Amino acid sequence: MDTIRTVMVAPGGEALGGLIGTSRHMIQTEGFFSLYKGLVPSIMSMAPSGAVFYGVYDILKSAYLHSPEGRKRLENMKQGEDLNALDQLELGTVRTLVYGAIAGACAEAATYPFEVVRRQLQLQVRATKMSTLATTLKIVEQGGIPALYTGLTPSLLQVS
Repeated sequence: MDTIRTVMVAPGGEALGGLIGTSRHMIQTEGFFSLYKGLVPSIMSMAPSGAVFYGVYDILKSAYLHSPEGRKRLENMKQGEDLNALDQLELGTVRTLVYGAIAGACAEAATYPFEVVRRQLQLQVRATKMSTLATTLKIVEQGGIPALYTGLTPSLLQVS
C-alpha cells in the first residue's frame, strides 16, 4: 500500500519534508519566533469573536422566546409533558443550528480582518518582516478597507 506524503516547499523551491522539516527550516532561516508569526492578531480576535457570537446568539434566542411561538413552546415545556431530550431544548434542534450558524457568520465577519493580517504576517520573510500594525496599514494602503475582507465569502460558507 502506498503512503501519501505531504511535501512542503520553501519559497526557494526546496522540499522541506513535512511538518518537522518545515519547522526546522523556519527556525534555521528565520529564528525560533518565526513559529509564532501571526499570534498577536489571533489572540486579539478571540475575545471579540466570542463576544459577537454569544451576543448575536443571545439576541436571536431572546427574540424567539419572547415571540408568541416561543412563549407557547416554553409553556408546553413547563406543563411537564413527556418530552424527549431534543424536545426539551428551548429553541429546538433546527432553530439552535440556524441561530448558531447566523451567530458564527456574524462573528467571522467581525473578526475576519484579524485573519487577513495574521495570514499576511505568516507569509512575511525575515528580510521584509513588519509589525502587526504596519502590516495592517500596508494592507489598507494597498487595497483600502475592503482588502481586509478579501476572501470573506468562502470563509462564511465554511462557517455556515
